[in-house]
Amino acid sequence: MKILVTGATGFIGSHIVEELAKQGISLRAAYSPGQDIQEVDSDFLIDGLDLDSFPLDITDRKAVFEQIKGCQILFHAEHLFSLDRKDRDKLYAINQRGTANIMEAALAHGVEKVLYTSGIETLSIPKGQEQGRERDGVTWEDLKTDFEKSRYLAEREILNYKNKGLPVVIMHPTICLGSREHHTTPFGRYLERLLYGESRFYLDTGLNLVAVQDVAKAHLLAAKRAKPGSRYILGNQNVYLLDILQHIQQVTGYSVAKTALPHPFAKLGNFAARHLFQRKGGIPNAWIRRMEAPLFFDSSLARRELGFPQSNVWEALQTQITEILKK
Repeated sequence: MKILVTGATGFIGSHIVEELAKQGISLRAAYSPGQDIQEVDSDFLIDGLDLDSFPLDITDRKAVFEQIKGCQILFHAEHLFSLDRKDRDKLYAINQRGTANIMEAALAHGVEKVLYTSGIETLSIPKGQEQGRERDGVTWEDLKTDFEKSRYLAEREILNYKNKGLPVVIMHPTICLGSREHHTTPFGRYLERLLYGESRFYLDTGLNLVAVQDVAKAHLLAAKRAKPGSRYILGNQNVYLLDILQHIQQVTGYSVAKTALPHPFAKLGNFAARHLFQRKGGIPNAWIRRMEAPLFFDSSLARRELGFPQSNVWEALQTQITEILKK
């Protein structure tokens, strides 16, 4: 069986490659030009049993068609996260048009199953509902950042090709924790700021946490068990942010943020920029508004239909903390 993984040096993509390598499966791993898969800290990726790795610009339609030829199972995990306005064009090029290239080529070459890694940015929690579910999608009006919009449009591309007969399954990881989170997620950036004492405030909200290894395993399980057209939330434990901070202080001894930042005050752009998530730009007011209610999600469908594992999220958090403190 011929398998291709895109985004092979990414947070989730690298773990998908590792899980496949553990199974002794022959695979091809594509990564963004300018990156190096040999820099990924994994014995399986470095000493891969049967691993053909190569750079692939997914915005290059011709190159995408060439590399997907002969592929039977495709894991499309590559995407770009950025809140920087200068990356606007790149976001749409990679997240939307790059995904369209991948799906077009997969359909043309008769790929047997496509596993697409989405996220919670395309999901919502309806009023009066405590947890989001697979059916709870966002609307265009809900989206305020180019990152969110590009990911939303990517899913529209996927649904278009699904309607043409492409056997695609959409995966929605929540807040992933574990090794190799190289500043690619908002939570990862916020965690680093907390540990370096650069953020004294937190938002009174909640998040759904999951171990990134479990997310990777769920992709493999979906390749085997999921019906084409399915959609799964890949989460584990719903946790209030204050509980996360108290856990960090308990295991590290570091004094972390203890003051809740009122949501109306957090929306003051300059203040948020100085004290939340990023040194420059802060987190968008739209995201702060979205986090006024906890971002809790229900992953019972993936557990029931895929056998989605549920590892200890606190151990995964400890792994991520250890990596940050080694820098």
